[in-house]
Amino acid sequence: MKSQNVLEKKATHVRQAEIVQAALGVIGRLGASGLTIHEVALAAGMCEANIYRHFRNKQEVVKAVVEFIGSQVTNRAAQLAGSSGKPLDKLEKVILAHSEMIAKNPGIPRLLFSDGGIATGGKIAQIMVSRIESFQATLTGLLEAAIAEGTVRQGIGARETIVTIMGMIQFSVLRWIGNQAEGRLTDDVALLWGNFRKLLERCDCK
Repeated sequence: MKSQNVLEKKATHVRQAEIVQAALGVIGRLGASGLTIHEVALAAGMCEANIYRHFRNKQEVVKAVVEFIGSQVTNRAAQLAGSSGKPLDKLEKVILAHSEMIAKNPGIPRLLFSDGGIATGGKIAQIMVSRIESFQATLTGLLEAAIAEGTVRQGIGARETIVTIMGMIQFSVLRWIGNQAEGRLTDDVALLWGNFRKLLERCDCK
């Protein structure tokens, strides 16, 4: 087993990815306020000096974490949206995949809803908002396709409905975090979405 001072030589981007994952884990355990370079170093299995070789300060680590989260969310959503299947089914896959990713990484909501998150403004908040808007646009496109296909009730506003769905997910996540990440977030979101989908789907019954 290698010591913290004798680390295997790795490419910079690999080492940075390891640090980001370690930081996300720290936030998941201790919250955003508990994130320190010392804790990140412990979680990553390296000394603090190695962290500073890749990031100048904690703010840069947080920025990298936010960019990682954003890319994971938007890339996965785009991948599922571009797969085969009915638009409404693909929308469901995106929603459930999103909740599953959060369930595996409680550090994501703990960072987004922290004092250093979206509400404070600044560069990091701008990155968060940009990624959220991209995710929202993907969901809206899927619902618009479902409306055009005729599988959704007439008169449904796609953007407004997606904002409602995202609020539904956020409520479930906040309740889950409030319960110390206990329980099955994905099951809760699946039940809420299943009920909501019934309200959206067009009924051809006479």
